[in-house]
Amino acid sequence: MSVIGNILKKEVKELLTRQLLIPFITIMVVFLFIGRAVRGEKEKAKSPQKVLVADFDRSQLSQDIIKTFQLSGLLVIEASGDEASVLNQAKKEGIALAIIIPEGLAQNLSDLKPVEIKVYNLLKGMSVARVIRSVKLKTILAAINKNLTLQHLKKAYPQVLPENLLSPLRAQEYVVIKERKALGSPELLEGLLTAQTFMIPIILLITIIYVSQMIAASIGQEKENKTLETLLTVPIKRVQIVVGKMLGAVVVAIIIAGIFLFAFSYYIGSFGEFGSVDRQVGSNLTEELGIGIKLKSVLLITLSLFLAILSALALATLLAIFAEDAKSAQAAITPLMILCLIPYFFTMLFDIEQVSLLIRVIVYLIPFSYPFLTPKALIFGNYPLIVFGFIYMALFSIVTIVIAARLFNSDRIFTAKLQFRRR
Repeated sequence: MSVIGNILKKEVKELLTRQLLIPFITIMVVFLFIGRAVRGEKEKAKSPQKVLVADFDRSQLSQDIIKTFQLSGLLVIEASGDEASVLNQAKKEGIALAIIIPEGLAQNLSDLKPVEIKVYNLLKGMSVARVIRSVKLKTILAAINKNLTLQHLKKAYPQVLPENLLSPLRAQEYVVIKERKALGSPELLEGLLTAQTFMIPIILLITIIYVSQMIAASIGQEKENKTLETLLTVPIKRVQIVVGKMLGAVVVAIIIAGIFLFAFSYYIGSFGEFGSVDRQVGSNLTEELGIGIKLKSVLLITLSLFLAILSALALATLLAIFAEDAKSAQAAITPLMILCLIPYFFTMLFDIEQVSLLIRVIVYLIPFSYPFLTPKALIFGNYPLIVFGFIYMALFSIVTIVIAARLFNSDRIFTAKLQFRRR
């Protein structure tokens, strides 16, 4: 174990170099910076927004609409004069939103005629805050429209509830999973599950691709600098060398995954309020169906991620043997990247149980597929698939390590690339 420990320390030192870490850390800092900027824009959007309103109707209804704007958090500044004067005033005072309530609004609405309220967005640029405020105004206007519609229906049919006329046919959707049922829709459930698990494939892809490049480049560089020959002359079992390199890469993978998880979670969290899923409704739905991400689920997903990364690093070590130097190492692990992308797209876009048998077999044969499949398998109680995935990824890693150790145990470690080219 001391031999493997020494090799592990050596690999971690070689992999965690300044040249390799600076690009990754830079990307993470960018995520944190953008996330902080978005959060700042959202806070800015929550502050009272000045709105210039010109009421040319001067009716009770138009005044009620203005009061609705005020109660909704808009800072209303009343304006006078024609439209050109209103726009000039908005520009002069730096107000980004101007609303024109036309003359005859109350009369036309009373006669059941549509009325257009002009909304001027005075833009000097685009930002998240600007988009949020625009959406907020549309939401307020939609609420006013609904209220007016209900008033018209109540006036025309006083004996009937306006809601019954507005929505005479209603669908009450239920979701049934195993023996449990709950009030909700498939799209709501899909949105909840995506929100809970969408970071898993992203973390897996980034970690596998980045760390695989690092370990391949490390082996390629050892070949290039002739240090691999020196290492192989030491009286150490070749399998210990491979295992030591693998464990070193695993340690680096855990560090990178942790950093990425923190930075990317902060970045994605800044967009949290854009989701259309009601948190309380979603919480009730997952609780009634018993499919929330619990401690057991987290542990199984974590184990699946670990085994997938281990499988990827074992394959990257094997592929790196065919690299002559650090530069060619990037091309050597191209098949690994392709194998990562295949399950990503198929499991994200399709129900794997419904695709053709050939595609299903291909996805199941790729060891990196199982972290994508595990969350849904947990929800639907498909534990045989989860157990099979664990066993398959473990066996894949062991077999790949053994093959790599045998190559390390012969002169083919130095000639594998040449033989590969001749073929």
